[in-house]
Amino acid sequence: MIGIGLALLVAVLWSNGEIAYSKITKKYDRTNVYLYSFFIRTIIYLGVVLLFSRQLFGTFELNVFQSTLPIILCDLFASLVVNIAVYNGKLSVVSPIMAAYPVLNIILGVLLLKEKATVIEIILVGLISLSIILLAMNQTKSDKAPNPLKGIIFSIFYMLLAAFSIYFEKTIYNNSISMYDLYYYKGMIYLIASLTFSLIILFSPIKLKKPSFDIIKGCGITPIGNVIDSLALTMGNMLIITPISSLYSVFTHYTSRFVLKEKIHWKEKIFIITILLSTLILITINVLK
Repeated sequence: MIGIGLALLVAVLWSNGEIAYSKITKKYDRTNVYLYSFFIRTIIYLGVVLLFSRQLFGTFELNVFQSTLPIILCDLFASLVVNIAVYNGKLSVVSPIMAAYPVLNIILGVLLLKEKATVIEIILVGLISLSIILLAMNQTKSDKAPNPLKGIIFSIFYMLLAAFSIYFEKTIYNNSISMYDLYYYKGMIYLIASLTFSLIILFSPIKLKKPSFDIIKGCGITPIGNVIDSLALTMGNMLIITPISSLYSVFTHYTSRFVLKEKIHWKEKIFIITILLSTLILITINVLK
C-alpha cells in the first residue's frame, strides 16, 4: 500500500517536472540544460545518501559499482534523450510514449524476475499500457513541434532506457544492494558528468547562463521523483509500481492544457479515462489483498 502511494506521488512529481522541463528546453541551449540538470541531480542524489545513510565518502566497492552501472548508464542516457524528445516533439505526444515502459517491464518482471501477477492484474496493466500507446498515436499536429518524427523516435529510446533501468534496479534490490548504494554511485557519475559539461562550456563558444527558477524547477523535480520511485520499488511489485508511476503522462495531458495551451481531442479523453479507471481498479485489488 505504501509503495502504491509513493508511486502516485512519483506520477505527480514527474508530470510537473516534465511540464517545467518542456518550457526550459525552448528557452535555454541544450548544453546549459544538461549542465544544470546533471549538477542538480548530483546534489539531490548525494544529498539523499548523506541524509539517510550518514556516510558519503565510504569505501569504494567495485562489485557494487559494477552492479549499479547498468542502471546509472540507462539513467544518464535517458536524461540526454529526453531533452531531444521534448524539444522536437509535442509534449502530449512524446510524454505517453515515454511512459509506455510498463509494457516492457511486464515481460521483464514475469520472465526474468519471476514475479507473480494475476490474470486481472496483467489485463489491467495491459490496458494502461495500450491506452498510453494509443494516446500517442491519436494526436493532432502542432506548430510547437519543430520535428515531430525525431521527437517520437527519441521518446521511444527513452521508453526502452526507462524500462531496462527499472528492471536492473529491481534486480540489485533482490541481490541485497540498497538504494543508498545506488544513489551513492549515481551521484558520483553525475558529478563527473557535470564537470565534463562545465569543461565543454569553458572551452567552447557556448555561454554559461545563470540558473533561473525555471531551470532549478525543471531540472530538480524529476530526480526527486526518481528517488521516491526507487523507494517505491523497494516496497512493491515492479508490475504494479511501474504502471502507476507511468500515470504521470495523464497528469501531463491535463496540465499541458493550461500551461502549454495544448488541446485534448475526444479520442485522447477516452484513453485517459481508460488509464484512470484501470489504475483505480489495480490499486483497489492490491489494497484488498
